[in-house]
Amino acid sequence: MALRLSRKGDRLLIPRSPAIRACALVALYLFSSLSIAAEFEELSVTEANGEYRLRVVAVLDAPADYVHNVITDYKHAYRINPSITEVDILPFDHNHNKVVRVRNLSEQWVGPFCFNITWVGDILETREGDIKIKTVPELSSFKSGSAIWEIRPRGERTRVLHESRLKPDFFIPPVIGDTIMMNKMRTDTLTTFKRIECQSMVMFERDMEIDTELLDRLSREERNCINPEG
Repeated sequence: MALRLSRKGDRLLIPRSPAIRACALVALYLFSSLSIAAEFEELSVTEANGEYRLRVVAVLDAPADYVHNVITDYKHAYRINPSITEVDILPFDHNHNKVVRVRNLSEQWVGPFCFNITWVGDILETREGDIKIKTVPELSSFKSGSAIWEIRPRGERTRVLHESRLKPDFFIPPVIGDTIMMNKMRTDTLTTFKRIECQSMVMFERDMEIDTELLDRLSREERNCINPEG
């Protein structure tokens, strides 16, 4: 059995079935078989006064334009973050017409605890190609939050810097909660960056039609990073 908690901390006992755990293990095995060349120069997660901060610097084996396109495909954010269950682009009346308001619903497991989380953020893409994000607390499961993405070409590869900070407005298990939360953030970040690289490289090769034989040799797992729904 596992505990599912709402935003306000209400607890409901639900089964975390062996079948679900088995599927997760199979998915982990398949995903780990991908040929991913991402190099992580830095990955840190810290916590202070209930706020979690993440900083990542990685070099991805894919062209910068494609990496940018994958990261800014907000409608299909679940393709790079498998915990997301629903995405909506919200109507938004703002003076800056380049701002996009996005709502993500996700299910997060932290140890035996399950959280149904809502995140709403305003996203601005700058002229330099950077991405700035601000959480909308009144519509989210967070008291505050912000993030940036800096995407820079490095030859045929791409250097990506990502920093974010979030202050949850939901129950965190006492004593071990912070450690579990930070470990999960590290794991999720590794998964997301690997999926970004995988999607970017496969889409680049499809567009350029560089090597059709290579595309034919792509395993089902690699194709799934483009279209997880099959």
